[in-house]
Amino acid sequence: MRICELRGVGRRYPLGETEVLALQGVDLDIDAGAFLAFAGPSGSGKTTLLNLIGCLDRPSEGHIVLDGQDLGGLGEAELGRVRAEKVGFVFQSFNLIPVLTAVENVEVALRLGGQPKDRARCAAALAEVGLADLLDRRPAQLSGGQQQRVAIARALVKRPRLVIADEPTANLDSHTGAAVLDLMKDLNQRHGTTFLFSTHDPMVLERAGRVVRLRDGRVEAGP
Repeated sequence: MRICELRGVGRRYPLGETEVLALQGVDLDIDAGAFLAFAGPSGSGKTTLLNLIGCLDRPSEGHIVLDGQDLGGLGEAELGRVRAEKVGFVFQSFNLIPVLTAVENVEVALRLGGQPKDRARCAAALAEVGLADLLDRRPAQLSGGQQQRVAIARALVKRPRLVIADEPTANLDSHTGAAVLDLMKDLNQRHGTTFLFSTHDPMVLERAGRVVRLRDGRVEAGP
């Protein structure tokens, strides 16, 4: 079963009187439950592609089908609803709210997804990533690895079909990065959640079940 299909996808951005072609002619099928990494040099289109799949942006041409739904005909509100309900995000800078505790940061995802507050559910998500004893600590009281675990719990608490992870190990040391990746791999295998990464990190590429390489906005290699 496929979680995502892309056909002829391109993305252009205006730059003065010209355009920057960030992606062009991307055809790609992604299976549900994949642990897939997009690799390539800076400027190859990795983050642009993740943003399109994650409903943060729209293609300039082509079509994207996410979990059986064609995104092309959706208005902004509908696109936002798909993003809130079906996609979780893990960022390299963690993007936690400093004044909120760990459990409150996780609760934000439920509220944005239109789901009621549920401290017990958020606490369970934090326990699953090894933070059961740190529910009430704020980000400044957590290590980088612990903050990224909070971000993973936040991404997964609404039980999304897909998790987008943009350079998730970039701000972590190698030992912590490896532990975070192993955690995500375990969650992928136990829950069947699809994980898509953009990365330069060899550790991510080693653990990926599939690597799709991009160069100059095109898919260069990968089944």
